[in-house]
Amino acid sequence: MKKRNRPNWDEYFMFSALWTACRSSCLYLQTGAVIVKDKRIIASGYNGAPTGIENCIDIGCRKDREGVEFDEKGKAVCRGIHAEVNAMEQISRQNLKENSMYTLYYPCSACAKAIVGNQISEVIYSKIYQEPDSLTLELFSEAGVKLKQLDLDINKYLKIIRCIGN
Repeated sequence: MKKRNRPNWDEYFMFSALWTACRSSCLYLQTGAVIVKDKRIIASGYNGAPTGIENCIDIGCRKDREGVEFDEKGKAVCRGIHAEVNAMEQISRQNLKENSMYTLYYPCSACAKAIVGNQISEVIYSKIYQEPDSLTLELFSEAGVKLKQLDLDINKYLKIIRCIGN
């Protein structure tokens, strides 16, 4: 019998964050996050407008309308909520304590504050969107949040998916 590959737990949860990112309504950057407790996903989130607010796919990017370059941060013109915050808002603070978060991108300092405040104990990310935010690292270090980068090998996932289909 042929042995088939399957992702390890970290790969599985990171792929789940990637799959969640497919729901993003941002026109420029799609990202996702999942929160894991006892090897079970208990919440997920993607970046996009809050519930009840029109999203950028439907009405266009507000940064474009305001003439703000996408890479300019902190201008308070984006309608979207970051994936990490969106995932944390899905469940109570008590249920977030001591759990892991898998997110496609290294968290910004605003998300890091929420992660620390909700007592998430570990953050696993795949990519660095820009230079790592030193405040994020400072907050995580002080709070004892473990930080780990995980390479996202898309070709490996595609190989696994192809095996399932055959």
